[in-house]
Amino acid sequence: MSDIITFNTETQAFGQPIFKCSGYGLGAMVAKMQEPKVLEIGCDIGDTTQFLLDSNPHLTLTGVDPYVNYVDWNGNNLNEREVVYERFTKRMSGYKNRFALIREYSDDAAERLLDNFFDVIFIDGLHEYDQLTKDCANYYSKLKEGGVFAGHDYNAIPGVRQAADEFAAKVGKTIQITESDVWYWIK
Repeated sequence: MSDIITFNTETQAFGQPIFKCSGYGLGAMVAKMQEPKVLEIGCDIGDTTQFLLDSNPHLTLTGVDPYVNYVDWNGNNLNEREVVYERFTKRMSGYKNRFALIREYSDDAAERLLDNFFDVIFIDGLHEYDQLTKDCANYYSKLKEGGVFAGHDYNAIPGVRQAADEFAAKVGKTIQITESDVWYWIK
């Protein structure tokens, strides 16, 4: 009888699927960076925020999320956003010197951020064609040359795919896909 137990560590842990946050595909990239500055548009409950912060102890992250009630791309009413915000801020309290939140709509927050400042920009906010088109236009200048421009739900939401494809073509880039339906390219 063998004492060796074999299981797929990517998809299974003692019979339970392993949870992968929306930004999971960026973990290996940011882990290798030296003191990366990351911008996350759309923090929600903080799964990706915490995952990225835990992926590199020298990473600093700025989040943008207004935490207001809204109807998402799929027609779901996302209410009680104030409660989500309170839980999120409590969850992030251990990252005081490495995390800052701008509690504004992404259209408004863009004006407050410096150009050529971030090493990674991850867009996971309002998953609609018009908004992703605006976020790409508003934030691409905020990314350093050689930085990672990325977002979520490329294959899951047609409007996201269309907006990402159009912006990539506009800036002469080819989209790559990594785990958890993350799209990205290097500037």
